Amino acid sequence: MGIRLYFNANCPECVRQATRTYRLDWLNRVDLRTDESPLGEVPIGEIVVVDEGDNRIFTGVYATRKVCLNVPILYLYGLALYLPFIRNMVGHNKPGCNGDACEI
Repeated sequence: MGIRLYFNANCPECVRQATRTYRLDWLNRVDLRTDESPLGEVPIGEIVVVDEGDNRIFTGVYATRKVCLNVPILYLYGLALYLPFIRNMVGHNKPGCNGDACEI
């Protein structure tokens, strides 16, 4: 079982991060998708993750954590995201990204 990772194909940074995730996912647990997510169109700079096991939907830092827990080399980072003080630090959009565009 794995996850479906929806991202916006019009965001260069999102595409770059999805490509990195694909390269690190040697167990093929992450299915990268650019079509419409169950929540609708994915905003630029955001991701939507669907757990294929129970069809739960994750967004924001919780989606990031779910991806990390499914990619072996990122697993420890995913565990760290369970800690509230770390989750609060990284739970904001990356610098240069807002709801409309990413500055590259």
